[in-house]
Amino acid sequence: MNALQEAAHSLRLPDVVSSTPLAGGSIHDVQLVELKGGGRVVCKIAHGDSGRRMLDAEQRGLRLLADQSAVMTPGVRGVWHQDASAVLILDYLAPGTKPRWHDAGRALATLHQRRVGDRYGSEHEVWLGTTCFPGGWSDDWAEWIVEHRLRPLLKATRDAGMIEHSAARKLEAAIDGVGSRIPRHPQPSLLHGDLWSGNIHVTRGGQVAVLDPACFVGDAWMDPAMTLLFGGIPAAFVEAWRDCLGDLDQEAERIAVGQAMHLLNHVHMFGASYVPRLMTVVSTLI
Repeated sequence: MNALQEAAHSLRLPDVVSSTPLAGGSIHDVQLVELKGGGRVVCKIAHGDSGRRMLDAEQRGLRLLADQSAVMTPGVRGVWHQDASAVLILDYLAPGTKPRWHDAGRALATLHQRRVGDRYGSEHEVWLGTTCFPGGWSDDWAEWIVEHRLRPLLKATRDAGMIEHSAARKLEAAIDGVGSRIPRHPQPSLLHGDLWSGNIHVTRGGQVAVLDPACFVGDAWMDPAMTLLFGGIPAAFVEAWRDCLGDLDQEAERIAVGQAMHLLNHVHMFGASYVPRLMTVVSTLI
């Protein structure tokens, strides 16, 4: 409670009255906090250097998304740092039912259609789960996704002994061929970066908000690639997005590249149980 109280005071919020754990705190401690006067906020508490950096990156991503005025996000009150701890304070979005999936898909398409420059990548480091990717830019999308995501993840999984030699060779072949399988210069779009069902929240009014972004600039197909990978979101969401996008060239290959990246990261974070699913996706790129 002391850290929450100090964080609230630092960000000029009312006193903390109570806190209750929220589901979804697999990496950080997430609390629903009652403030004096009846207000509510969500506080994410992290410890250590990596935890503080994750919260800083999350704050940057949420503000980038909010600046585009397309998808709904929780408002950011700020991040408080002290010694080895950090607290990210967000507006509380009360949960609801009857989500408007069609509207949410159109909102995501609006985000992806906004002009955000002519390069791919990010200015700052990006955290995808517990994996940190340094910032960096490229004028070539295929080059960027290979050199900044796929090759580093393959190296990390090989170094950890999570992928057998034969599978690694197939992955290398698929990665070497990415430049001939996907567009090199799609419109650069600001991406949520980790758009699975656990990072989508239905609010009381039926609006669909996105949480926990891992934002970077890339091919718009990267977001639905993750949405389709693990399910849990109605087809109407992606169908509405697709109907608005207009750029449908090499659709299957672009989805496969996005899913290969996320599955490689899951192998890196969680182990070899994800390798069979990864190799099924990779087989479509060889």
